Amino acid sequence: MLMRTSFASNGFQRDKAWALSRAPFIGRWKFLRLSESDDPCYRQVLFRLTLSHSRDAFLDLGCGFGQALRQLRADGVDASQLYGVDVDADLLAFGYDLFQDQDSLGATLLVGDIVDPEDLGLQELHGKVTIVHAGSFFHLFTWTEQLYIGRRIVEFLKPETQNALIYGNCAGTPSARTASIGQSHSRFLHSADSFQRLWDEVGKLTRTKWRVEVEPASIDVAQLPIFPKDVQAMNFTIFQVPLEPTTVMSWW
Repeated sequence: MLMRTSFASNGFQRDKAWALSRAPFIGRWKFLRLSESDDPCYRQVLFRLTLSHSRDAFLDLGCGFGQALRQLRADGVDASQLYGVDVDADLLAFGYDLFQDQDSLGATLLVGDIVDPEDLGLQELHGKVTIVHAGSFFHLFTWTEQLYIGRRIVEFLKPETQNALIYGNCAGTPSARTASIGQSHSRFLHSADSFQRLWDEVGKLTRTKWRVEVEPASIDVAQLPIFPKDVQAMNFTIFQVPLEPTTVMSWW
């Protein structure tokens, strides 16, 4: 079992991590906040991954320290089914230090930039997964970058997959728009409708079909100084919709 240790006992680890990166998930202690075991989405993911002879495999985009992967591993998922990717190699290395499992985790952790076509570090993921987690991820990018990320996610799916699942959380707004967050470049913040439109576009580009479900999250991101005041956190689940078989008409 992966222990939920206290904030106080991990204060020194958080300080070490903060020296590596000022990523918000470190500052807000999110690396200690695991998915609740009774969360319906998590239970569905865990069920699929632990079925006998399961063909499912899991990818955590922007995995940071890899805490989501380690929770699944502790809950019985085979290491061969787990993949994580982050643009920062130092975060992946610190995860091994934090959890003391360099020799036992067994998951595949990759360093790569998903929005850089010239970065070949993620080629290993092509055709490997069926379930993708993206926590606090999509709001880091523009609409165009998010569209490209969607295309790449489809490339990462195993051939013939018809039941892919993409889930996570992101910052959103009641009315979708481009916004500046902190001192970074502009990013696109979604409403429920715009997130569906994005995945409609992904579907057109990849000959796939997707249904997006969104619900408010309990995180109050509007209190963070880097976000506009109308920003709200949302949980999303994106279901692959199986395509109807192509009907070939015969005139004979």
